[in-house]
Amino acid sequence: MERKGHSTGFYLEALVLITVFLAVILVLTQIFGLGRLQSRRAGTLTDAVCLAQNAAEAVSASHSAGELLSILDRGGNASGDERAVNAAYGDDMAPDPDGLYRVNVTWEPDEADPGFVRSVITVTAGNDDTPVYVLETAVDTGVTG
Repeated sequence: MERKGHSTGFYLEALVLITVFLAVILVLTQIFGLGRLQSRRAGTLTDAVCLAQNAAEAVSASHSAGELLSILDRGGNASGDERAVNAAYGDDMAPDPDGLYRVNVTWEPDEADPGFVRSVITVTAGNDDTPVYVLETAVDTGVTG
């Protein structure tokens, strides 16, 4: 009789140990999955900040929206008018008309001082219209009205 009690106790302890082990594995899997998701989000944000910085440099170097368009357009990845320029970039941040990233740069001359231009740079990723990063900047183009 004692022998049966020992083997039952052994199996119960083994079952509890296996259950705890599986719970630990599930928790660790969740943690690593969340870490990977955070890493992807951080990579997307880093790319968006870099593209916004490049667009801000282009705004700084421009005297008009047309000049801004010519600076940002590399192989047909950009389009725009006198109020805004839109450019597309691939996941490697190279100009790509069908790219993952969309950069919208507004060109808003000040009514009181036409040489002062405000720009809002918005970077989105994928088909989501929610901005990943937004940067406001301004430039004095030297143009007098």
